[in-house]
Parts: sequence; C-alpha cells; structure tokens
Amino acid sequence: MTRIRTTLLSLAAQALFFACLVSPTLAAPPTLAQCNGIKDLAFVAHLDDDLLFMNPDIASNIAAGGCVRVVYLTASDAGEGDTYMLGRERGVRAAYAYMARQPDLWKESAGHAGQRQIARFTLSGNPRVQLWHLRLKDPWLGKGWGSLTPLSRTESEPGQMVDTLGPYPEVYSREQLVDTLAELIRQYQPTTVRHLDDTITVPYTQLCWRCAGHGHPDHIASARLVRAAMLRAPGNYAETGYIDYPSQERASNLAENEIASKSVIFQHYAWNDYHYCAGPTGCKEPAGPAAAWVQRAYYVSRQDMPPQIYPDGRDGLVVYAAGETNAAVNRWDSGQRRWQSLGGRTGGPLVTFGHADGTAGLMARDPLGGVWANKQRHDGTWQGWQALAGIRVSQIPAVAPRGEAAAVALGYDGLLHWIAPSGIDGSWGHWQSLPPLDGATGAPAVVRGDDGRYIVFASAGGGQLFYTRQLPAAKGQRPDWQPWRRVAAPEAAGGLAAIRNHEHRVELYFRQRANNHLTRLEEAGDTTDMEMDWSAPVDLGVPYIGRPAVDADAQGNVVLAILERADGPLWLVEHGKPARLQAEAASPPAIHLVNGTLYVVARMAGGPQRYQVLSRRDGLWAANLTLDGMPSNGGGPFATLAARPADLPKLGANDSHNAVVIRPSSTEPGTLAQEPMPNQASRTATPTHVQ
Repeated sequence: MTRIRTTLLSLAAQALFFACLVSPTLAAPPTLAQCNGIKDLAFVAHLDDDLLFMNPDIASNIAAGGCVRVVYLTASDAGEGDTYMLGRERGVRAAYAYMARQPDLWKESAGHAGQRQIARFTLSGNPRVQLWHLRLKDPWLGKGWGSLTPLSRTESEPGQMVDTLGPYPEVYSREQLVDTLAELIRQYQPTTVRHLDDTITVPYTQLCWRCAGHGHPDHIASARLVRAAMLRAPGNYAETGYIDYPSQERASNLAENEIASKSVIFQHYAWNDYHYCAGPTGCKEPAGPAAAWVQRAYYVSRQDMPPQIYPDGRDGLVVYAAGETNAAVNRWDSGQRRWQSLGGRTGGPLVTFGHADGTAGLMARDPLGGVWANKQRHDGTWQGWQALAGIRVSQIPAVAPRGEAAAVALGYDGLLHWIAPSGIDGSWGHWQSLPPLDGATGAPAVVRGDDGRYIVFASAGGGQLFYTRQLPAAKGQRPDWQPWRRVAAPEAAGGLAAIRNHEHRVELYFRQRANNHLTRLEEAGDTTDMEMDWSAPVDLGVPYIGRPAVDADAQGNVVLAILERADGPLWLVEHGKPARLQAEAASPPAIHLVNGTLYVVARMAGGPQRYQVLSRRDGLWAANLTLDGMPSNGGGPFATLAARPADLPKLGANDSHNAVVIRPSSTEPGTLAQEPMPNQASRTATPTHVQ
C-alpha cells in the first residue's frame, strides 16, 4: 500500500509539473530539479541552425531528461511570407518531437519578455522542450549574398529597426533586441547558453556562399546580440558557441552513431521545408553541405585560453592545449616537432596535475558540462579518458598547485564540488558537495594547508572572499568541510590563486574589484587553526585578466605570471615584486619551475594558434621558442576514444610518436632544445598527513 501511495504521489507531482509548464498563466520557469539538472537555452538565427550546428549536444541533453529551450530570432521566411515560415516551424517541431521520442503534438501560446509577446510551442508529451520564435522578417535586402538582412542591418547600423511576421507584431531596435534576449536569459536561469559563431570578422556585405571561413550574416549577428545580452544577464551558466558554415572545412569529428542520429533528426525537419524536400518520399537529405555539417560539431574557441605545462620527470617540460581548430586535447609532439591529438571534443581550457606516483594527469570539460580525466602511465602511454560522473560543471575545475591531484568545480546546481583520486591507478573518488555558498562564482582556488588538509577559496557575486577547510577525519574516512568563513579583504573580481609558501603559509591572490590589480594576502597566526588569520592586503599594482599562473621553487619561494590585458604584456612576480617581461600574449600564461629552470608559456597574439616558450636559468633568459602547427583533426567523443587504443598515441621513449620535452640545451647555452620525452620517472608517493 505504501508503494502504491508513493507511486500515486509521484505521478501526481509529475502531472502538476507538466501542467505548470504548459499553462500560460503559470509563467515561472522550471526548476533545476524538474529539469534533472540541465537547463539549455539555445539562440539561433534560423529554423535549422540548431539541428545542423548544435547537435548532437541538444539531442543528448533531451535524452538525459534535461530542459531545452530554443529561441529562433528570425522568421526564416526568405521573403516568402508566412507560408514558408510556418512550414519550417513545423519542421523543427517534428525534429524535436523525434529527439524527445514523443508524438508531434504541441501546445501553442505566447511567451513574454518584458512587455513583448513571443510565439511559444511546448511539446505536449515532454513540456521540458520549448521552441520560441521572435519571427524577425528575413528577406535579403539586396540581390542575396553580399547584401544585408533585416537582422544583420539592425545589429550593425545605428538607428535601424526590424519588425516581425505572424500574429504577435513587434518592432525592435538593436538595443531592444539585446534587452529582450537578456530578459529571456534572466527568466529561464539556464545552465548553458548556446549560440552561433560571433568571431567571423568579414564585413556582412563581403560575405559569400561557400567561401572559406565565411558565415551567414544572420548567424554572426545573432551570436553578437546574444553575447551582448549575456553581459546584461550574468549568472552561473556555461557558454558554448558553435562553428556553423565553416565547420564543413574541418575534419569529421562525430562518431558513426552520432552522424546517423543527427541525420535522421535533420530529415524530420527537411520533410517540412520545401526548399529541401517535398516530404519523406524520395527525400535524400542531408545532402550537399548539410551532409558535411551533420558529420561535425565544432566550438568557438577564443585565443584567451591558457595552455598547460607539466614536468616530464627528467628536467623537461610537456605542453598541452585545447585546439582552436580541432576542438580536441592536444600535446606538442616528438622529434617531428608538431602537435598531436589526445582526442575528445572540447571548446574550453584544460588543466594538468600530478598523480601521487609522479605521472601526469589531464582534465577536460565537454560541451555538456561533463568532466573527463586521463592519466599517463609510467611508459608514457595514456590510459584513456574516463568520465568523472555525478555532476555537470559550468567551468573547468580548479586544481591544487604544485602538481597535486585534487580539484574543485562549480556545478550547475550552484554548489562547489570536490574530488580527488582514490588510488594511484588513475581511479577517482566521487564528487563531494561543499557547504552551500550563496552567489559562488565559477573560478575557485584550492591549496593544501600546512596540516595536510585542503582549503578551498571562492568569491561570491558581491565580491566577498570565503574559504572552507577540510575537517579532521578518522583514518580511512572522508573528511567533511567546515562552513564557509569570510576572508577580510577588499572586494574581489575573481582571478583567484592560492599556494603554500616557504614558511608553509598560504598565500592567496585575487583581482581587486576597485582597480583590477593583483592583490596578495598571506596566512598569519597558527597555520593549524581552523579560523584563518590574514595579513593586511598588499596591492601589487598591476592589473590582469584571467587567473594568475602560480608555482614555487624547491625552497617554497612563490612565483606568479600574469597577463595584463588581451594581446598585452606578460608580468612575472617574484618576492612580491612585479616585473614586466619582454613578451606579449593573447592568453594568460602557464608557469612551471623545473630543476632550476623557470618556464612561462602563453598563446601568441593573432594568426593561427601558436605558443611562445620563455625560459630562464641562473638569471638568464634563453631565446624564445615557438610551438606552432596545431592539427586540424584528431577530435572525437571522449567516451569512444577511451575504447580505441589507436587514438591514444604512445608517448614512451621508444615510440615514434613521443611527446616533445622542452629543456635548456646542453650544447647551445641560452637556447632551448626539443627532445623526445623519456619514460616517466617514478617517485615515492607522498602520504597525506592529517592532524
């Protein structure tokens, strides 16, 4: 009887949830729990952009029980009026019903953004899926390519307006479009905002069909409007941009099952778009460029992603980076002096760390918010990617400095979560939720204190800094964490880094909100006290973007590297004194001290993806080394690569595809040499001493 009553209550709650979602009088967006932890908000220009360029990601989130809301900016009418627009809208509804494995039955109503009405369709069998249509008129304003459209003209020319088709007449300026999109973001409170590619710099009137690197003016304009709206509606959500037309110029990076699924989804749309097909009979879509697009999913990758570096165990350095072209995890390779891929599909930065046995580890975040880890073996080969399942995160985790394998990340649920390896074989424990912190941002810092327990630092939306420490625990038991404590400091604007110094005291660095300057706090008092005391803040006088790169030498003397601004100078901070380096960069740097040699690595500004390697030994800087030639292929699903040894190139000393090691030249003083990486050196695991 109890089981029957519980089941009835569950069904009643589910029915109430569905009724709330479809009722026009109940406008509150679904909660994260009702969405099974996933709330996607996708903005596209046209009816089919999401199917061709954002899948399989959207389909994967629907399959996972997530909420998906797609906002189509234009009517996609091509100047042919309501008839063509409504046919294409039927097409996307058919595609989404197929993705959700539900009958193609929808409830039509009006959504609202401020005082504006927007056409809204909710899938009856799964109201977590909604399609919103602004229906901005969409003819070419000239002969076609090389002309403006109403959307691109409104986005790019001051004073222009665009009006709508359909039963909800509206007129928008650029400012009003941005306000409307920002309101949609605020209302929905997404976990991810997805948009098209805003980075194409070709003027709208010089774009051409099938020209290399060119996109559609509406795609570019829609993405620029969305990014402007995101600035007005900040929040704990991830951002993912998608390469559209130019993806056909890149290698196929979807698995066969992904291609098949994406193709069938697109077919359900094409049957309703008479420019593609007259119906299911005889329809051969996807064909032409659409056949190429359904085999690919590439992400907008910006030049501000820092690389990662890790010692090889023989006084050298290995460099890792996410590819801006292949959207994969890459390492600088062997005596061939080129990059090679470790696979995966990611649009964000990586993190490196050290396992207790001295081998390197990597973490990457996929476009669905999942975290993946890979461990190098002692012979230099890689175990393959494994999912650190249990949560989805809005940014790549932060790891402890000085090679320690411990990470913290902000989940879609607004909580910070902690994870560490469960052994030296590459296995990991389960994510542990830290105590709630209202307004926590996605860029925490973690460090091991003098008592052997970890400390996590985070900032809240108002700029306050907080910390939590692991509590003492019995042997073999997982430590809990103390409630968050406030750090007495000026308001922060992110940019956190923490490390233990030569006096075994924690140094905390952050960006001061008032002036963007790098600011330092040092732990004072008893280092084992759960209530941490701090020195007076020290303003180091240099503004910076991103996060500081931090390391310490064998004596514990701390050194930081920062980037002042995009395409600006790099700075080095030693003994509390900043010094400007003779180098400029597009990304914040990575830094590592290896047996007396200091390495600083950052992406070079402009052009194709290249990295400069600066090194200093005995006070003398060597000539800079440039790492270029990032591959255009090599990406694929993380899960698939873990099962395909051929996609995991060996890195051992006797293999023909070794990772390169960068070290001071033994024959040419003042220069760097590139050598194949030898087998990893083993070192004794360091036990964690917990008091």
